[in-house]
Amino acid sequence: MPPSELLTKLALVAVQGVVLFLLSRGLFAWALEALASRRNVRGGGWLVRVVRLPGNLVHEISHAVGFLISGYRVRRIIPCIFDKNGTGACQPGEKWLPIALPWLAAGIAALAPLLVGALVLYGVARFLNIPLNHAPVAAEAPARSLLRALYDGLVSLDYGAPTTWLFLYLAFSIGAELAPSSTDVVLGIPALLALGALTAAVVLGVYQLPAEAPLRELVVREAGRGLAWLSRIFGFAIITTGAAAVITFLPASLLRAIRG
Repeated sequence: MPPSELLTKLALVAVQGVVLFLLSRGLFAWALEALASRRNVRGGGWLVRVVRLPGNLVHEISHAVGFLISGYRVRRIIPCIFDKNGTGACQPGEKWLPIALPWLAAGIAALAPLLVGALVLYGVARFLNIPLNHAPVAAEAPARSLLRALYDGLVSLDYGAPTTWLFLYLAFSIGAELAPSSTDVVLGIPALLALGALTAAVVLGVYQLPAEAPLRELVVREAGRGLAWLSRIFGFAIITTGAAAVITFLPASLLRAIRG
């Protein structure tokens, strides 16, 4: 695989991550917050907390997974319904890995909901046998292929089945909590830059080896597979969150219009 092809796959995954982030933020800000009992209520009121509970649990558990794989224990997880601020929290504990770096752990934990949440959505769809398209995004026309997959998915859903509505609720709740918060984004930038620099250094180093070198073949092949897998997961999460956004857009707009 030439370097240009690997970079194209990497760029596609990065764009998908940004699109998923923006879509999740929009779903939270427009549809979920439309359920708030009144403005300036901490946590949005009891209805918002109940609706967002599955997604909030996934969000906070994702932070916990990020801390654990980064070398830190987790002291406690607080779901939004038990948090006085209504947001939920994940509190890290002591190091379990001596070489763990606090800024790197905080950054990885901050960004973890985007990937873990996408994996949960994929798993829920498989478990409930929801026929949403999760084919790889076409690199030559990513926007068109995603929109086509979203349309096909919305058409193929069985709206008379209870499992469909259960899935759409979970897609709404989890999809709205995929995006890292503003604080998470700030914490995640140093880790993202560090991981990006490390990845670039490894890739550049590998491509300095002879084309027939086993190590080069192994790293390039597995990197390509990993990026293809990540693109597939992010693409599916975009379709799923997009479906939830399409279905909830009109009801949320009506609620906002009624409340002025």
